Amino acid sequence: MPQKKTNTPRFNLEKSSMVQHLHAFCEINSGTTNLAGLAKMHDQLRNAFQPIADVIESINMPEYSSINMEGECILQKTGQGLLVKKRPNLKRRVLLAGHMDTVYSADDPFQTLKMLNENTLNGPGVTDMKGGLVVMLHALMAFEQTDAASQLGWDVFINADEETGSNTSHSLMLDIAQHCQAALLYEPAMSSDGIIAKNRKGNGKVTLTAKGISAHAGRDFISGRNAICFLAEVIIDINGLNGQREGVTLNVGIIAGGSSLNTVPDKAVTKIDVRITFPDDELWVIEQLNLIVKRHQKPDYALSIDIRFDRPVKRINPATERLFSLLQHIGSSMNMPINWKDSGGCCDGNNLAQHGLPILDTLGVRGGNIHTPNEFILLDSLIERASLSTQLLIQLAQGKLEDLGNIHVALA
Repeated sequence: MPQKKTNTPRFNLEKSSMVQHLHAFCEINSGTTNLAGLAKMHDQLRNAFQPIADVIESINMPEYSSINMEGECILQKTGQGLLVKKRPNLKRRVLLAGHMDTVYSADDPFQTLKMLNENTLNGPGVTDMKGGLVVMLHALMAFEQTDAASQLGWDVFINADEETGSNTSHSLMLDIAQHCQAALLYEPAMSSDGIIAKNRKGNGKVTLTAKGISAHAGRDFISGRNAICFLAEVIIDINGLNGQREGVTLNVGIIAGGSSLNTVPDKAVTKIDVRITFPDDELWVIEQLNLIVKRHQKPDYALSIDIRFDRPVKRINPATERLFSLLQHIGSSMNMPINWKDSGGCCDGNNLAQHGLPILDTLGVRGGNIHTPNEFILLDSLIERASLSTQLLIQLAQGKLEDLGNIHVALA
């Protein structure tokens, strides 16, 4: 894709420095479960933000419970969060947030960077969202060189468990947000032409565990109760919920069961991704799933369900509309058209927006094919998006934050 011609002010942004940071970040595997890799990534980020920080903290996160593919409740560990504060005594504040984890595990074959052409880099996390972290970092570095900087305090929070739902970090992020009047998140743009996310679907995760009776498949087949077949019957009914309520989808994404071919399996587990469009969809999904579980109860079998909605629906409020209009105006002045549209994806912006905070959550880079081995970034978007954020921060520091109106609702 050819580079856009814009009137983007450069401030003191240097593409070579941004690309250097991008390579350094992306050469570290920091999959959510790779704690050693996350520790390295955390140290890289801490060193990168240290020069512009007044306060910088590494925050240990608590363990959280989950159901594994054996149907067992286990405690999961996550990486440290990073909190950076500037001018902590100022009450006029903005939260900038992102995540250091990726979907690529330590043993994933996708580990290296490759130039596809002079403007396109392929690699794990280049767009989601290590490219976004680079944009955030350099936008703040540029902002701190301006006269407006002294009028605005900012907090940066970077978590290490976003890709699995921010189970341990979301409450801390909400605590930080209580002291801020707007939030900027650096998830990638929704498309390679830079579209911003508007409304977002909510997300739930369901784990179903079916139990039967183990038996020898040849000698004593009749005594067995096949948990896989039992679970398959339940899954068919759950899949049948798709299309019954507009904007609600249930995707059976993972299934496991059985230990050997000649054994009747006594356990099977499946995990299901749920997406909802409106808040009351959550109750409907829970009711329907519980009805299906109840309907399938029968002797010699057991069925348990774990339902967790970790991302509420994000619906924009008037303050977010005004914040977006400000971004559009800035983009127009830079010959950079800015548009937005609804997204089926979700992020930490869902949780923050639920409490009335105005938020733009896709201020990161332009690219595509995230969560796949074909993930790529358009390198010209590094300067472009960092310039956009720097200008936005300047405007917020010069009074536009107050112009958003009644923008802060106390968080519960």
